[in-house]
Amino acid sequence: MPKMWTEHRQAGADWASAFMKRHKEEISMRTPEPTSLQRMSSLNKHNLFYDNLEKVMKKGFACERTWNVDETGITTVQKPARQIAQKGDKRVGAIVAQERGTLVTVCCSISAIGNHIPPFLVFPRVNVQDHWRLTLPPSSVVEGHPKASGWMTQENFTSFLKHFANHTRPTSESPVLLLLDNHKSHISAKAINFCRQNHITLLSFPPHCSHELQPLDKCVFGPFKTFCNQASDRWYHDASNAG
Repeated sequence: MPKMWTEHRQAGADWASAFMKRHKEEISMRTPEPTSLQRMSSLNKHNLFYDNLEKVMKKGFACERTWNVDETGITTVQKPARQIAQKGDKRVGAIVAQERGTLVTVCCSISAIGNHIPPFLVFPRVNVQDHWRLTLPPSSVVEGHPKASGWMTQENFTSFLKHFANHTRPTSESPVLLLLDNHKSHISAKAINFCRQNHITLLSFPPHCSHELQPLDKCVFGPFKTFCNQASDRWYHDASNAG
């Protein structure tokens, strides 16, 4: 063992470099994703979510009757795509609508076999405007926000549940299972009573675990936001929209 290891009570940088070279097929340097202590500690083998899910599934919910719901915020200012620039340029600009965008909440729901219902949107306005619906998918629902912030509220989520029931048609013979996180906007007496009366069973993910358990977060919202940014970029680069 080198003498400096004893003096400094640690291995040197040369050892670390050699160690990485010896194990380059098994390990690599990665930039970690910031994860809160609550998320780290909540997602463990003692988590009871899958036990609860197994108990609920014994009631006979088919894949097409098992749904997931979540919402995400979309800003009206896109993140510009990468573009070719001359080497040495320190700053490369791209046109956007304004410096800071307006937040619009999009609430989506998908089933275990990939079916979906039209989106439910919450705009940061008190009153609904007809032109908001012009480019939305058919049967989409748009609501304003009582505090004009654009975030989902308990009243908005109860409206979404009515929208959800209209498209999934739950009955006593064919009930629906709805998986969701336990955000405060999702948990209200009015929403729970509506689900009980309309044969919708709610099962929530444990706190601070949606980053791994929420299907929409894992594989839908990321590509969706990428496509939104690409569509905005194409619109700005279209010569017919100049000015």
